[in-house]
Amino acid sequence: MGVVSPSTPHEFSEPAASERLDSWKEIAAYLKRDESTVRRWEEEGLPIHRLPHKKKATVYAFKSELDVWWSDGRSRLDAAVITGPTSSRGRLRWVAVGVTLLVVALALTVAERQRVFRGPRVGEIGSIAVLPLKNLSGDSGQDYFADGMTEALITELGKIGSLQVLSYQSVIRYRQTAESLPQIARELNVVAVLEGSVLRSENRVRITANLLQAAPERHLWAESFEFDPRDVLAVQREVAQEVARQTQVSLTPQERARLTTSQRVDPEAYEAYLLGRAYFYKARTATNSMRAKEYFEKAIAKDSGYAAAYASMAELYIWTSSGGTWMTDPNAKYREARLRAREWAEKALAVDDTLAEAHNALAMVKQVEWDWTGAEQEYRRAIELNPSYAMARISYAIHIYALQRFEEAAAQAERAQQLDPVSPFVNTWAGAAYFFAGRVEDARASLQRVLELEPSYSDASLVFARNYVSKAMYQEAIVELQTALTFNATEPFVLGALAHVYGRVGRVEDALKLVGELKRIEAERGNSPMSPFPFVWAYAGLGDKDQAFVWLERSYQQRRQRMVWLNVDPLLGPLRSDARLHDLVRRMGLPTNSPPPPG
Repeated sequence: MGVVSPSTPHEFSEPAASERLDSWKEIAAYLKRDESTVRRWEEEGLPIHRLPHKKKATVYAFKSELDVWWSDGRSRLDAAVITGPTSSRGRLRWVAVGVTLLVVALALTVAERQRVFRGPRVGEIGSIAVLPLKNLSGDSGQDYFADGMTEALITELGKIGSLQVLSYQSVIRYRQTAESLPQIARELNVVAVLEGSVLRSENRVRITANLLQAAPERHLWAESFEFDPRDVLAVQREVAQEVARQTQVSLTPQERARLTTSQRVDPEAYEAYLLGRAYFYKARTATNSMRAKEYFEKAIAKDSGYAAAYASMAELYIWTSSGGTWMTDPNAKYREARLRAREWAEKALAVDDTLAEAHNALAMVKQVEWDWTGAEQEYRRAIELNPSYAMARISYAIHIYALQRFEEAAAQAERAQQLDPVSPFVNTWAGAAYFFAGRVEDARASLQRVLELEPSYSDASLVFARNYVSKAMYQEAIVELQTALTFNATEPFVLGALAHVYGRVGRVEDALKLVGELKRIEAERGNSPMSPFPFVWAYAGLGDKDQAFVWLERSYQQRRQRMVWLNVDPLLGPLRSDARLHDLVRRMGLPTNSPPPPG
């Protein structure tokens, strides 16, 4: 179906004029078909645009969009049109035959169109991946806009509980891929794929979306949306609604309401927000964190009613608090970050209480405030609002295995993996959840997947090592940790864990050398001190309980996130019987009704 632009025509600066076809004749010639066939194809999703005038609308199309549409519908057949002179009787005879054939053809066409374009049977399409939208501007500096629109579409589709939507982190790697759609679908384990493009000019945006079933490969739907940038949120939700219709998934009344209500957003605020998200996803350096913060603040200044920018500020303070990028007082840094994160999350929810990201951020804050019930309520609300929110599910899994509800945690972790199958973070902590639930082979497979994709991802090595320690397999733990150090010889958590294991096997001198290295790293960090936990682990392994509790108390006062695992961390095994640990557990309000893991 074509899209009719508003009454005032607008010329996009990109693509170039040579890219545009300005009549049915030019479009038909480009596709090497007659005009009647091409006009019919518009009903099947051919991306045609219209500029209305006083008496009629002028059609136009872009070659790149036609190419995408054609490549996604390569099995189309055209009936040959044969013309020639005939006698009057012959003409009448052929007219009669033609009418009969036309009736039959129309009946078959209707049946076929109902079969093809109605989509698979209800329930057949339950999973989808939104591939990175193509940036048609010709300027790679605009990739952030296309990527941001991709993430937004994923978020909107994720609100549909009966549709599993792959995470942004899992699909963004396909931006420049040459892989076929069926191959991508197999890798991501999805039934359908949504792909498309985005083109932005000074005051117009055009999105083209194509929905395809992967196996057997067939085109289900295509549409172009040309709109005022202030309506971007409404269009994103319109696309989500159309995908829901085409995949025939069921919507609850609440989901339908969330997808049909939207507000306008200031274009400058939206652009600043997308730039902030781009820096947020880059390597977590002080510079990138600061740039993300500046752009989110600009978005809020431009549009104080844009809740997503508030939620992103909350996420930023949570995920960068350990670096203290813009904190001036190291003693107040962690408390300040926590309070700022809470403040921004609550502001987001005051504007829009259906924002899953804000509920997830508030849950993480409540977790380190030792508000276990409040945190769980927020995690569950985030998942209710966006069932495909992988980060909320894995964070919730971490929360409930800290509460020793291991089977529940493993179930949430498994769901998170389905939604974000290539994320090192998700796979690592899913592996931890599986170990606690006794699903050892699943745990090993998850962690091995991480280390194959990213060998330097030290948290995966730490989870492996913790499991080895819990089984008194100390030599295996040493090998795992030493291997991790070959990628980063100064990673504090790995050094602390290795010092712990050295202490457990009697290699005291080696353990003390690593403690000295930790102290050197701590001194070099100045106003950004590292987590106390490497020291806790090291002294616990050495049997120096007094020093272990000095550092553990410091971690408690700073409300470090790893404190939530006080009841389940195998590297705290030597401290289990000490009354001081029981006192910390009591002060944190952690449950004590389950036996601790070995350690």
